[in-house]
Amino acid sequence: MRRQLIAFTASVAAIVAALQAAPLQPVKIAFYNIRSGEGIQPLRRHRVEFAETVNCDPKNGPVNAWGVGIVQRELTKSIANDEAVIALGLAEAWNCAAPSKVREALGWKADSGEHNGTALAARYGFKGRVDWLQLDTSRNRNPRDTMWVARGRVCATPSCEQSLDVYTTHWSGNGVDRLQIYDQQARDTLRFMEASVGPRVLVGDLNVFEGNAPVCDQTPNNTTLKLLRSAGYVDAWPAVHGDAEGYTGMVNRAGCGTPEGYVWKRIDYAWSRELTPVDVVRFGVRPPGDAAPSDHLGLIATYHAR
Repeated sequence: MRRQLIAFTASVAAIVAALQAAPLQPVKIAFYNIRSGEGIQPLRRHRVEFAETVNCDPKNGPVNAWGVGIVQRELTKSIANDEAVIALGLAEAWNCAAPSKVREALGWKADSGEHNGTALAARYGFKGRVDWLQLDTSRNRNPRDTMWVARGRVCATPSCEQSLDVYTTHWSGNGVDRLQIYDQQARDTLRFMEASVGPRVLVGDLNVFEGNAPVCDQTPNNTTLKLLRSAGYVDAWPAVHGDAEGYTGMVNRAGCGTPEGYVWKRIDYAWSRELTPVDVVRFGVRPPGDAAPSDHLGLIATYHAR
């Protein structure tokens, strides 16, 4: 009997070791700057679907996009109903769209809480704690508007025999030193990600777009993202779609976009190392000028192990 027990124990250990060593199955990681659930108002002559307010409780008066359920329906359709999506990074996850509210809307197991609106939700939970890095905003016009990176070892299966290090962040640089601020935030994010051994994904609103000329009175930044590329990280959108525009912001800015109201800069990203992006799509898309669940489009990136 003792020999049988030893043999059984050894078999279980071998199965566990095999599962841990098995390559990660294809997974999807999403990101959304959710704008507190307020949504974005339509342009003139388009139907108004919700109020421009922070309120989402009908008992307290007119409600925003969360209050009428537009944001939750988008989360359900694009994220919750796709079981391959195991993590959702969030920016501006405040108030009506706090991480706990998003997690409840998704029916997921865990969320990280938030640091100034940056957060991470996990379908099957986390393996261990979620760690945080505060980025340097000391030279911004409002240094107290803090920026963060979250790191969670996200369970890829219900039993968490496989997991993936997922990072989510929100960068911001402004004022006379904005380019140097962005470069420093990129370097600090890269150092933080060096704690991972093996595959990792970074999703976030980096507030950085590249280009050859100003767009809608905003100037491109052609230096900061080079730091990520030089560190071996792959930008999912061009890896999959080549030169296609991939814009994610900003919805319904008067006088901006072609046609007016269409997104006009690519500032939301999915980057990976030791994982191959095989697909990336946008969600939260509405016809230009129509009310939308956010002023950003969301991203869902699909990865295969190398």
